[in-house]
Amino acid sequence: MKRWLLSLLGAMVLVSGGLVACQGAGPQRVAASAVSSPTPNALGTVIAQQVTSTPTPVTPTRISPTPIPTNTPRSTQVTLHPITPTPSPGQLFDQSGEIRDHYWFARPFPRDPSGAIHDYASRSYPFGTTGGDQFATHHGLDFQNRFGTGVLAVARGQVFYAGPDSEVLFGPQPNFYGNVIVIEHEIPAPNGQPLYSLYGHLSRVNVETGQYVELQEKIGQVGSEGVALGAHLHLEVRIGDPYDYNSVYNPDLWIRPWPGYGTLAGRIYDRYGQRAYNTRIIIHPLDGSADRYTYAYADDTIKSDPYYGEHFTYGDLPAGEYQVIVRIKGVLRFKGQVTVEPGRTAWIEIRMN
Repeated sequence: MKRWLLSLLGAMVLVSGGLVACQGAGPQRVAASAVSSPTPNALGTVIAQQVTSTPTPVTPTRISPTPIPTNTPRSTQVTLHPITPTPSPGQLFDQSGEIRDHYWFARPFPRDPSGAIHDYASRSYPFGTTGGDQFATHHGLDFQNRFGTGVLAVARGQVFYAGPDSEVLFGPQPNFYGNVIVIEHEIPAPNGQPLYSLYGHLSRVNVETGQYVELQEKIGQVGSEGVALGAHLHLEVRIGDPYDYNSVYNPDLWIRPWPGYGTLAGRIYDRYGQRAYNTRIIIHPLDGSADRYTYAYADDTIKSDPYYGEHFTYGDLPAGEYQVIVRIKGVLRFKGQVTVEPGRTAWIEIRMN
């Protein structure tokens, strides 16, 4: 009952200098690389795939009506390289071949070296988690920005819906997102189903249903509509049914990391080999910089990526060596090492003792 009330009221995340609201039951955190055979180490595997070929456009089938993270030093490069995804339906998600990343989406905000615009997502309330059992399960990534900041399309496509969700239901209740935009992208997901991005809590919608939009075209403005408490963008990736609130997938595995950064993903099991839920995971850089934290997905309502089958992620990690640590009630249950490479997903499997 507590979580359902939070779903209706929105979950507040403390931000330096203010509060950011994340949707109670669902908002929220990012690439290209050379072909590489999986390189196992003692505890995980770093994997990547060059994205090279140009897809055949697919006409959309129907039109119908988060505290913020530290602004980690990063490259000041502002050039956005074109995304050239290369899926053949069913090719990547069939679990039978080499693991391949699918970082097909750009960021919904421009790179801003001054830090005035945040192009990174909050890590205090990651996708699929409850923020340490404080809130309802999160269904996306939250990008905290000032009210009115322009929001950009993460890829080309056709606007499936643009407007209020008071009568057209995309969340668990009417007026959950307030003003929302859903884009059906030109290419399908690798399993052949339609691929969508959703942008919630907008103060202004700058596109119309049925309109075609280009990569990084301005489509709306940041707001605090719906159940949001505080200005931020809620971004989701949906596959299949755009109206299905539970057809969401982790944007960390779709949004390209910054140059020089990668993503950590993995699975986590208890001593009996059972999947562990809502478990805090410490990511300790061996270069001496500050620890980072994430959580395993809170429950089975959150779908793992159809290819990876992950239980947790952390996007935008600087390339380097990390220890991954799990403690339960202060007792060390797991410690392992993993290498994060630029533009790639590093994989680790956690089996607690």
